Amino acid sequence: MRPPRVLFASAALVMALSLAGCSGSDSTASNTSSTIAPSTTSSDPCRAGYQAAAAKLNSVARRFSLAAQNGQMNEQFAGFAADYLQAMRSFDATVAGLPCTGAVRTDLDRLLVAQGVLEPLIAQFADGSRPAVPEFNAAASDVAEAVSRVNAALGITQ
Repeated sequence: MRPPRVLFASAALVMALSLAGCSGSDSTASNTSSTIAPSTTSSDPCRAGYQAAAAKLNSVARRFSLAAQNGQMNEQFAGFAADYLQAMRSFDATVAGLPCTGAVRTDLDRLLVAQGVLEPLIAQFADGSRPAVPEFNAAASDVAEAVSRVNAALGITQ
């Protein structure tokens, strides 16, 4: 039986990440969260850059989240967590450099701060331990909220 605390946290994480401008869907992931439609070519380099970075992050995040939902708390799961952590850091670097202004920049900065809180918790999984569930759930929820704000600011609808 899967530990319920990990299942709940991973479901929150799937929800947080699937909303981040994903340009594809995974049938399993879509059962637990909403995903947005594939992006059309955008002349807005901020929006296009965000969606491209999010698509890369989401593909790695799905493997991590599905493994957590399947109760795979082992060395392979730690590897998924390490891959996810690296993808988050790459996303952060890309998004920080996007040519976004005004409210969009403010919302992106809030997303980066929220991810900055989640990243060390993911690092604990990569190290073979588990973070405190309430802390992890709160951080995943904050990321989901920040993603929703960014999507709204960029006009990305579900």
